[in-house]
Amino acid sequence: MLNLVRIGPTDFSSDYLEWIFAKYFTLSNFDPNKSYNQDYLFVFSRPNNYAEHILSKLLKNGHRVIVANPWEARPYLLSIDYAEYQDQILVILGCKNPFDYGWKNVVSVPRWFWFNEHLWYTCDHSIKESIERYVPNRSNSKLFLMPMQRSKKFRDAIVDRLESNLDQAVWSYVERWGGTISLPRYTTSPFETIRPDRVFEPEWYNQTYFSVVVETAVNRLQDITKETSGLRSEDYPCDVFVTEKTFKPIAFQHPFMVIGMPGTLEFLRSNRFETYENIFDESYDNMLLFEDRLEKVSMNIKNFSTSKYSDSVTAQKIEHNYFRFNNRGLVLEYFKQDIIDPIYEFAAKA
Repeated sequence: MLNLVRIGPTDFSSDYLEWIFAKYFTLSNFDPNKSYNQDYLFVFSRPNNYAEHILSKLLKNGHRVIVANPWEARPYLLSIDYAEYQDQILVILGCKNPFDYGWKNVVSVPRWFWFNEHLWYTCDHSIKESIERYVPNRSNSKLFLMPMQRSKKFRDAIVDRLESNLDQAVWSYVERWGGTISLPRYTTSPFETIRPDRVFEPEWYNQTYFSVVVETAVNRLQDITKETSGLRSEDYPCDVFVTEKTFKPIAFQHPFMVIGMPGTLEFLRSNRFETYENIFDESYDNMLLFEDRLEKVSMNIKNFSTSKYSDSVTAQKIEHNYFRFNNRGLVLEYFKQDIIDPIYEFAAKA
């Protein structure tokens, strides 16, 4: 097995993930007093989790390094700062078709958030029990659920456009300038002090007919030169970025629309998840302009039909998505295919 050395906490370090990596790698933490030969492969995720001189020293000594950023669509490092070491660096990103701005070896894992959410919900005992107990008990006292956390310009636009519908919603905008809105709480969670943005409340789903998922990004980046100099924007340098926000209603048996990048629903369908064309006009997924997609979502909310929601087609889609999301064998197969195998292929190039 390959020797994989972690430099600080990495995106692969969670207990609910490590048991998978332990099947394929001999895992250890970086020891500055140890001398490593070329058989060791090093992995880190964020600049604040490693000393920069350690990375530079490893690369100068010919070691191979994995930049593991599957939660992102771009790494935290700039390729121009490591131009002479491109053969030694593997970048792992969690988006579909990341744009080329200088990295030679890039692995795209757009299914990362499916993997992570499934494994977290089913392997982490601090959350597993509460999720396994959940059986939908719909009261439908509100129309839709729409959680939002970080303040962004496009989210301001969403609130403005849907303002007349928000009295029918269970919604939040936690970092909103000019008025914080938080989701109602009914229970306590053992992990909320650590991850308050990942609390699961059954009533959010029971009270509402469907979710309006507000994704991390809604537009593709147009000016790639800004990325190469480290200037990030709300637009993302990839074709599609589908995060845990979209997989939550799938896991919690809720119909949904997605305010995200064009092609988000197409990506889900390509992975054999069902979307809800029987309830909503899903042509918004093909619209290039965010404003047009938002307008179509707004019209879908206005035209929502409870009779379509209650039909057997919707029930079938909810059930299909739930069981596909929770297919452990499939997740492990794809995890190996998307992450483990490319790491081995990278190591074999040396």
